Amino acid sequence: MLEMRDEDKTREQLLEELAGLRRRVLDLESLENEHQRLLQALRESEERFRFMAETTGDVLYRLKYHCMKFDYISPSVVKLIGYSPEEINALGFSSLIMSLEGLEGNTLSTEELTRNRKEGKTGEYRADYLIKTKSGDLKWVGDHSFPWRDETGKSIGSVGILSDITERKRVEAALREMNQELHRLVTLDGLTQVANRRRFDEFLGQEWRRMRREQGPLSLILCDIDHFKLYNDSYGHQVGDDCLRVVAQAIRKSVNRPTDLVARYGGEEFAVILSNTDSKGAVRVAENIRREVQTLQIAHSSSSERRYVTISCGVSSMIPTETRPAETLIALSDEGLYEAKKRGRNRVVLKTLEEPA
Repeated sequence: MLEMRDEDKTREQLLEELAGLRRRVLDLESLENEHQRLLQALRESEERFRFMAETTGDVLYRLKYHCMKFDYISPSVVKLIGYSPEEINALGFSSLIMSLEGLEGNTLSTEELTRNRKEGKTGEYRADYLIKTKSGDLKWVGDHSFPWRDETGKSIGSVGILSDITERKRVEAALREMNQELHRLVTLDGLTQVANRRRFDEFLGQEWRRMRREQGPLSLILCDIDHFKLYNDSYGHQVGDDCLRVVAQAIRKSVNRPTDLVARYGGEEFAVILSNTDSKGAVRVAENIRREVQTLQIAHSSSSERRYVTISCGVSSMIPTETRPAETLIALSDEGLYEAKKRGRNRVVLKTLEEPA
């Protein structure tokens, strides 16, 4: 169909077309203004991002998994670890990591991390890296990243923030040391400097459960200084305290393994917990303790049997079971100790569920 020529159109038709053209021009101007506004907003956003990326102490990055290289890492990385973005990509970031801790202090390997990322197993991710900086110093760096996915939802990389957490790690280490020292103090007998009764109960329960799982023998020695009340009455409590200290150290000297526990059980009574030790081994340790104390030759003029300080020991040993409580071990050792006292002191008596005295 032929288009009507302008000279054939009526005035009304021409005015209507002109109005339509004006509307189109206005629409185009509006679109152009919106386009310019969006460009300006984008430039401002980019400037804000660049300002933050270049001035903040944190490092922003985007990592591609297929090559494990950064297609963006903010310049502040130079201040953080000394290397430029180009140097990091050339060296490989993982080569700078001395050790890696995941959530809850789990130690991972950089190989595991790289493999998990390439296989798309890593979602939101937090880890702490011990980094060797370009100057050779060690610095802790925290990493908090999120998945970067393509239009199909496949994980192709991650975007994240690297932060200097060296001071935080230092404080955490100091707090751990402080807590360990506090735990040591509340579980230590102040007079004798061996474990106290609280630590004894805690350790016995722990080892009872462990030996029950492993089906290994657990042994207990209860030691009591012979005629200690008479010793205190004769020499005074200050000398009595000195005697307790010396005997405690003699017992500790006789117990060689760091996995065993020497504790002050109460008053002049001491206890030794021996894990993975059968009755023969426990009796041998008890005899060593008895001889060590006897060798000290601490004068005890009030003793009816001997003129020096001696010690009696009750020994028990068993493989823990579900049906027996740990108190069974204590009761047997106590029975052995009572019998050692009854039979003349300065001796070792073994009591087990299976064996006669």
